[in-house]
Amino acid sequence: MPKGLLALIAFAVLAVGCREPQSREYFVRSDRSGEYSFELSLTDSLSAYDVSFYTAIDKPLFRRDTLVSFPMQVVWRSPSGRYFSETVYYPVAETRVLYRSGLVPSEYGTWSISVTLPEEPPRLRGLGIICGKK
Repeated sequence: MPKGLLALIAFAVLAVGCREPQSREYFVRSDRSGEYSFELSLTDSLSAYDVSFYTAIDKPLFRRDTLVSFPMQVVWRSPSGRYFSETVYYPVAETRVLYRSGLVPSEYGTWSISVTLPEEPPRLRGLGIICGKK
């Protein structure tokens, strides 16, 4: 095999192996404060993003759980420091919930997301976030 072709194959393998992952996942264990913080890299101006939350809640052993959903105050902070805030409700029956689909950020860079649970469910293990390119 010619050296030039071998070098080209090696370069192609390295280029494919070094590309950015299609999604990133972060999980923060509960410390019972009801506060969770995440950093999302939304830097690809050619992509839209899907953002999901996920969690695990231990079910009570000897009685029926009556919790249907719990509120989450979600605050987004842009790379330039602008804020956006909203309250969403997480359905307890789901372990993963699509929060935003096809998100195109108004600014590219690293965004901070703070989630506050005003009344954290007693058996919540933590809260995670998944951000993937569409």
